[in-house]
Amino acid sequence: MELYRLIPFVEKHGNVGGTLIMFQPGDRPDGLPFAIRKVLYMTDIRPGDVRGGHAHHATEEVLVCLRGACTVELDDGLGHSASVRLERRDVGLYLPPQVWRVVREFAPGTDLLAIASLDYDERDYVRDRLAFERLVRAGSAVPTSLTGERRSVVTECN
Repeated sequence: MELYRLIPFVEKHGNVGGTLIMFQPGDRPDGLPFAIRKVLYMTDIRPGDVRGGHAHHATEEVLVCLRGACTVELDDGLGHSASVRLERRDVGLYLPPQVWRVVREFAPGTDLLAIASLDYDERDYVRDRLAFERLVRAGSAVPTSLTGERRSVVTECN
């Protein structure tokens, strides 16, 4: 199982100034792999803050660092892990269901966007790390495979 996938978004520079980055579902290389049901915007994050610390049973997410930088630590509860540094607004981090995530090492002034496939439902969250590991080992949480691979990686998105 692959823990994540990077989605390169296209920056469009208009003739009237500014930059446009579009987030929409679709089969294009810059398309989200799901219909958008929820959007969260995190701002005023302090450098020592830690976000996440959970997994989802069914929700897929894409995280985009709109400003600043942060590190997303991921694992499948079976010993496979990845660490991804987000610091570009034109790269999204796709997270399939049943991947534990912790977001930390925020640069000052970081703004983080989370785009989700499902509406908020507290029952979709697994907030207890030991419970997550038990679910995964018992096969109660079957990870969605993106490529069939298992690996541990560190990625820089700069």
